Amino acid sequence: MAARPFWRGHLKLSLVSCPVQLHSAVTEKNDIHLNFINPETGNRIRNQTIDAETEEVVSREDLVRGYQFAKDRYVTFTEDELADLRIESSSTMEIEKFVPQEDIPPVYFDKVYYITPDGEAGLEAFVVIREAMEKAGMLAISRVVLARKERAIAMKPEDKGIVAYSLREADDIKPEKEYFKDIDSPRVDKDMLEIAMRLVKQKSGHFDPDEYEDRYEQRMRDLIQAKLKGVELEPIEEADEPKVVDLMEALKRSLGEGGGRKERKGSGGGATIHQLKPKPKTAKKKAAKRTTTRRRKRG
Repeated sequence: MAARPFWRGHLKLSLVSCPVQLHSAVTEKNDIHLNFINPETGNRIRNQTIDAETEEVVSREDLVRGYQFAKDRYVTFTEDELADLRIESSSTMEIEKFVPQEDIPPVYFDKVYYITPDGEAGLEAFVVIREAMEKAGMLAISRVVLARKERAIAMKPEDKGIVAYSLREADDIKPEKEYFKDIDSPRVDKDMLEIAMRLVKQKSGHFDPDEYEDRYEQRMRDLIQAKLKGVELEPIEEADEPKVVDLMEALKRSLGEGGGRKERKGSGGGATIHQLKPKPKTAKKKAAKRTTTRRRKRG
């Protein structure tokens, strides 16, 4: 089943509109999430909301939002007041213009969403709008309120639906000149550039996201399994830091190696196994979890 939509409203192109749903295109369910644990008891640490002055614990349900307009002075808002703070793009994404994709620098692209029809009633209008986008061959620009912030979004057709990218505001982008202005531009040797271009050609190919799994996360999973088994994580060899003495020589050697690089085996040194004292009432549960983990690994 499709996940619950992040936003529901209407997609509008001039006088043509249809109900749509906005879904996040990214999932974090496969990420490793670590908790803070008290090593003396093996218990998880619980976060609390505490009054900064009285140091009393306050229930989240009793809190309101506040904007600091002067030192230690706030104007406050209830959740109902914020919910009533609506503008047109809170419920309608109206396409304002079409622009070439190259008009938007990659640094402006933020989060990605999937737009799908919301029911059968507006399906025909959705298809018409999607097909118009595809024929135009450009990105459709609209605006929508997400998480109490109006965001510009760029939309393009994809398969039977529409992909949308939220765009950062100009004020959110740091000027590249602040970082690049002091970089010198020495004259490049023609022979060196020619070899570098041959390296580029050697390493050219097509992007395959499956090739770029998170190797650090995999190493973390290995460490988790090692700790569950009560053994040390097998150390892996660390490659020596490359020392470039002569740039031309480095280019030639790279070309001779097929433009590739030896697989860096990362750093190691073994993992310290910290055995936490299990609480008597949960010992059986922990043993069951270890058994389940082994079975999954064998599977």
